[in-house]
Amino acid sequence: MSKARFITGIYNYCDYWCERCAFTQRCRNYSSGRAERRQARPAAADALPDTDATNAAFWESLAEQLVEVSMVSNSEPEAFDVGIEDLEAADEPDDAWLARDERRRQEQARHPLVILSRDYRMQVHAWLKTADGDLKAVARDLLEEAGNRFGTEDVAEQARDIGELIEVVAWYHTLIATKLGQAVHGLLECNDVAGPHASIIAESRRSDANGSGKVALAGIERSIAAWLKLRGILPAQEDLILAMLSLLDRLRRRIYVDLPDSVTFLRPGFDGEDVGLFD
Repeated sequence: MSKARFITGIYNYCDYWCERCAFTQRCRNYSSGRAERRQARPAAADALPDTDATNAAFWESLAEQLVEVSMVSNSEPEAFDVGIEDLEAADEPDDAWLARDERRRQEQARHPLVILSRDYRMQVHAWLKTADGDLKAVARDLLEEAGNRFGTEDVAEQARDIGELIEVVAWYHTLIATKLGQAVHGLLECNDVAGPHASIIAESRRSDANGSGKVALAGIERSIAAWLKLRGILPAQEDLILAMLSLLDRLRRRIYVDLPDSVTFLRPGFDGEDVGLFD
């Protein structure tokens, strides 16, 4: 690929979902193999098995089974990283630096965006571990419908849709927390820079915080859309789903307060920004 086809910085403000990205061939990180290495990383010890109904693979497998059943009948889905960078200095940092860094860590941990996103991450994580029974009840209903020779519903497509919804919820519940942690860290750094270039550095930190906030906002919007559809599919889970929606709405409104410029932030390639400059 020609060097001129890479979009500068597109990987800085993406959601890391390379398999669903339309810009992989214009992303230097993806082309250099980092995306493949990340996707090949072993699953975490607490990762949900493919046989769990909160795993998208379950619903893809079910969709294939539903097609087969329909044909026969007719013939007869922590490491919570808040974005704090590792110390980069080659020498031991001085006491003042350490004290300032510790103060930022504490301020970050107390920030409403960090607290709300952490709560949402924990609640979704718990839901993914407990919703299996209700989801498999839906799966049994789809199988029964597939066996009905007079049925008119595309049950295989419904199964794939459910898998898609669960995958969206599962993907973004950790990303939102990570990106908002990074955004808050950047905001705190804006108020803690000094020297002749302090204003330039502060503006850079603020812009990066807005970019992280924009990624989080996109994840929140997609998660809300997924939860609203799951609410109709899982009436027994309505109270829990409404709690998730409430948390996401509070997060969204808080971003508007703390990161108002994130709404209009233009991510290279994703938000219609002129991508005539390439790295």
